[in-house]
Amino acid sequence: MKTMILSLLCLLATHVAEAKNGFYPTRFSQILESVAPQQQTATSKLVYFGGPVIGNVKIVVVFWGSKVDAPTQSGIGDFYTAVTKSSYMDWLKEYNTDIKAVDGRDGTNQQIGRGSYAGAITIQPKVTSGTIDDAAIQDELQAQIDSGKLPKPDGNTLYMTYFPPGLKITAFGAASCSEFCAYHGFKGDPKSDHFYYGVMPDLGGACSFGCGFAAHMTNVTAISSHEFIEAITDPFPTPGTTPAYPQAWNTTDGSEAGDLCAGTNNTLKAGSKTFAVQSEWDNSANGCTKQSWSAN
Repeated sequence: MKTMILSLLCLLATHVAEAKNGFYPTRFSQILESVAPQQQTATSKLVYFGGPVIGNVKIVVVFWGSKVDAPTQSGIGDFYTAVTKSSYMDWLKEYNTDIKAVDGRDGTNQQIGRGSYAGAITIQPKVTSGTIDDAAIQDELQAQIDSGKLPKPDGNTLYMTYFPPGLKITAFGAASCSEFCAYHGFKGDPKSDHFYYGVMPDLGGACSFGCGFAAHMTNVTAISSHEFIEAITDPFPTPGTTPAYPQAWNTTDGSEAGDLCAGTNNTLKAGSKTFAVQSEWDNSANGCTKQSWSAN
């Protein structure tokens, strides 16, 4: 156990290196942050770098083949239906962009509000086992859009993509099930054609360790919320520990809204169901959200 804890603590130190490559993942060692959380100081405050946000997110769930685990396939739609119409979204208005950026440029004059769940689509990708890199994921999603299997994106579309067991994902020199739990990104030119996506590797079996010790779907919804909130508030993560346009809301040293609160969860009540959602950084409170949210 001591050796295992030390090895995971070492993974925490990789975050800076990952950020230098423009990689902003939910780290595999997330659970340790609830025991030894990231120190929050005045520099933890998110500042605006002038880029766009996603005003009214439209979640399209993408199942990477038919073997995505059954609980995710049956339950993730209820989660997104609830969370996009909940008070968990309402407080994000503090990250509107009707302000000046830190470099003096005009903001994009967007308001962040509630979103929608557009449904789930199972695609038949070329690679469903072994190893796949982020670049190949981007290309496959683009091919599925071009063929009409996925709806064409607009400025609000976010393809939250869930992967089957046994498929290892690599990105910027890191790997799923050992160094990260999930991440978000974009493909294309921020000034013209592009789309936003989230990569959600399977969190079952041995891969659940380090991504939360709770029930499987608790881990899935908590980490999903980390990524889609970060995609809303910073949809164009760019390389470097000194963020700049077209990034939107970020700390001056390269963390996004979910990174500062990884490992701590809130709850979302929707009728008879309760979902886990990750705490997110709240500038107005100078700390992580602590509320129990509700869908209505």
